[in-house]
Amino acid sequence: MAELTFLLVDDAAFIRDLVKKAVRSVYPGCELLEAVNGRRAVSMLGSHRVDVVLCDWEMPEMSGIEVLQWMRADQRYLKTPFMMITSRGDRDHVVTAVEAGVSDYIGKPFSRESFVNKLTRMVFKHLRIRPAAADS
Repeated sequence: MAELTFLLVDDAAFIRDLVKKAVRSVYPGCELLEAVNGRRAVSMLGSHRVDVVLCDWEMPEMSGIEVLQWMRADQRYLKTPFMMITSRGDRDHVVTAVEAGVSDYIGKPFSRESFVNKLTRMVFKHLRIRPAAADS
């Protein structure tokens, strides 16, 4: 299986922990980078190769939508899968995220199963990589 690098961006440590456990359960060989805000995420994107971004919307210093807009303006990250993980689930926010180039969107709170399903579909759709545990 290909080695994937995920960047997880959320100012809430408990969300990062939940997401990390879920990601590692389906992509056990992956590398997981973490950022506590959008500004740190952009810095990491400048110095690391990242295959998938999992990002909160509301964070201090720089929002998830600003991170997404920055990525889509950078040729290296034009097509990088980006999942917005947020409590902002109303139609206007979903439309804003889609217009900015989000690959997928999941509202908080979410179940581990729904997150894993969305993640594995997004990764396969964009990178053609199946999860290690999937033998169906």
